[in-house]
Amino acid sequence: MNKNCILALAAVIVTTLWSCGNNSVNNRYDDVANDNGQVTDSTLCQFSNIDANKMFAYVNDEGDTMYFDNSFSAFWPQIINGKPCHELQKGLFRAMTDSAGLNQLDNAIDFLLNPANYTEVDAKEFFPVNEVKDDENKLSTSKISVIMESMTDRLLIYHLGTSSYMAGAAHGIYANNYVTYDLKTEKVVAFEDVIADTTLLRTAILKSIKQTYDYDKDDLFIPDNGLLPLPRDFFFEGTVFHVVYQVYEIASYAQGLIDAPIYPYMLKPEEIKRLFTPYGLELIDYTE
Repeated sequence: MNKNCILALAAVIVTTLWSCGNNSVNNRYDDVANDNGQVTDSTLCQFSNIDANKMFAYVNDEGDTMYFDNSFSAFWPQIINGKPCHELQKGLFRAMTDSAGLNQLDNAIDFLLNPANYTEVDAKEFFPVNEVKDDENKLSTSKISVIMESMTDRLLIYHLGTSSYMAGAAHGIYANNYVTYDLKTEKVVAFEDVIADTTLLRTAILKSIKQTYDYDKDDLFIPDNGLLPLPRDFFFEGTVFHVVYQVYEIASYAQGLIDAPIYPYMLKPEEIKRLFTPYGLELIDYTE
């Protein structure tokens, strides 16, 4: 994805999220006790529903006008358990920039959080339009959907679906990214927080891929070192730990996205204890 497309996609994210205060809000109210033991009403969870479509155009170095049609929808978190959820918001920003290819920009998160970082040159390159033209293969499109996948007493899991097509490309590209938020610690769960033994994890992933897709190692993209790449995306589903590889990460485009669920029955009890950190075992609520 070239820088022009990256900047255009960044623009739609910035403008929509910075205007989310004007969108409808869903609140959940519960009775909670204050320090004096008195029961008061307090907003525990607050989200904004954001739906936006932004269309841009720019003139490339060859003098051709290129068009971008970007849509963004989100169930955006603002308050979780009665508190601002900055860590969750940052985690979602990181997932969006990663899935959209915006990680190619230096300090992408700061770029998104501070729209003033647009330079005058950037502002002149792009201009809003009321319609986009799909002629001579000059139309690029992108869609980002940010939704809450599930919420338990401990974990909140967000799903970010991204699809894009760059003008002139042979095909589009899509991604399913996940962000897991620990309601107790008020932090986004990182891969290294939950996995202790990466060698055992690779073995479990290959076993799951074989069972789920009937793929052997020869069907996958394995580096010269012979080690399966560690996943960037994962999520929890009860006691099941899902490992997700995006398109092209370990397989061809035709094979698509690969979700390798690791069920407790696939491992011996001592292997489960070795695979996960004590914190990871706590999150899957593992008991022998």
